[in-house]
Amino acid sequence: MRVTTLSDLEPSQVVSVERIYLEAFPAGERMPFKEILRDVDAGIRVAYVALDEDTALGFASAYVLQSVQTFFLEYIAIEKRHRGGGFGGELWHHIRTDVRHRQGVSAIVLEVEDPDEPDIGPAAAVARRRRIRFYENRGARMLPVTDFRVPLLQGDGEQPMLLMWAPAAQPDPPTGAELTDLVRALYEEGYDLPPDHPLVIATSGK
Repeated sequence: MRVTTLSDLEPSQVVSVERIYLEAFPAGERMPFKEILRDVDAGIRVAYVALDEDTALGFASAYVLQSVQTFFLEYIAIEKRHRGGGFGGELWHHIRTDVRHRQGVSAIVLEVEDPDEPDIGPAAAVARRRRIRFYENRGARMLPVTDFRVPLLQGDGEQPMLLMWAPAAQPDPPTGAELTDLVRALYEEGYDLPPDHPLVIATSGK
């Protein structure tokens, strides 16, 4: 497996990556794929693609939250037929290595679904716990942020999430005011929410 960037792919490979993206994430959690392509071309986002020869196996996208110098890993997914083959771990390792070489970036933050969310089935809870263990086994830690909710990217409503953090230049996870600043950056820079949005205002209590 090798990892390259989305901008280095042929059009047919980009179509395969989009298929992986659409299959892996529910509509409410997806931004339009064309916006990811646009932002990659503009240098706003970076998108990683895992390849086996010329076949796309996985995809991830991220960008830097400038106010806190933290790499926000928005999406990471492996094509359904290749899950469990170690490709996700390899892609994660590549991303962490890349982040460590980015000047001024202190850490990685990512969102995971809450396995204790009410009204989800046992299979979904098991899958969510497995995903959390995947990151924990590779150096990420859960952040003590309660009642963290994000707006749906398509449609109305909010989705409860948990936050995980992995070190780069900064060895210890943020606490206190630093943690509040990180949550605010996720809302204002990650989700483009205004400072007077209720979710942003509520960060003072997180």
